[in-house]
Amino acid sequence: MEFNKTKKESNNEKAFRLTLWVLSILSVIFALVNIPKQGNISEIRQETRNTVKQIKVARQQAQSNSPLFAANNFNLTDQEKTATDRLSQGLQTTFGGLKTENDFKTQKNKIQSLMGKKFANFFVVYNPETSYLKNNEVHVYFNNVKDIHHAKVFAYTQYEVKKGTGSEPLSIAFNFDYDLTTQKVNSYKLVTFSTSDVLKNEGSNQ
Repeated sequence: MEFNKTKKESNNEKAFRLTLWVLSILSVIFALVNIPKQGNISEIRQETRNTVKQIKVARQQAQSNSPLFAANNFNLTDQEKTATDRLSQGLQTTFGGLKTENDFKTQKNKIQSLMGKKFANFFVVYNPETSYLKNNEVHVYFNNVKDIHHAKVFAYTQYEVKKGTGSEPLSIAFNFDYDLTTQKVNSYKLVTFSTSDVLKNEGSNQ
C-alpha cells in the first residue's frame, strides 16, 4: 500500500517536471520569435520619444489654456459674465427680436458678431409664415472651465410665435464651444427644440 502511494507520487512528479519542461521550451521559442530586430528597436525608441514629446506638449498646452495659469492674467468671472451677456443678447434677438423682413436684414450682422457666421446663416432667414411675438427668457450655464479657448456652455431660450389668432410657446437649447479670450463662438450644436419648456422636457431640476 505504501509502495503504491510512493509510485503514484513519483508519477505525479514526472508529469509535473514534464509540464515545466514543455512550458520552458515554449517560452524560449516565443521569446526568440518575438525578439525585435535592430531596426525595430530603433523605431520603438523613436516612437517612445515622440509619445513623451506629445505628452509634454499636451500638458504645457493644457496648463497655458487654463484660467488658473498665472501668465494668462485671466479674470474668469468677468469673462463668463461678458460671454453670458453676448449669448443672451444674440438668442433674444434671434428668437423674438426679429419681427419683420427688414429686421432679418438689419440685425443679421449684429447676430453674426455675437453668435458666429454659421449660426446667423442658419437661423436668421426670413420666413413669412413664422412671426416672432416675443422672447420670454434666456438662460446661460457654463461648465467647469478648463480651457479658456474652448469653454463649454449650455444655453436655452423660450419665446412665442404667432399661431392663428393666438400664440405658441417654443423653446430651443444649444451647446456652445466658446472662446473666452476673443468672446467668439467656436461652434454650436442644437440640443433640442420643443413646443414647451426645454428644461421640463429634459428632466432638469433647475
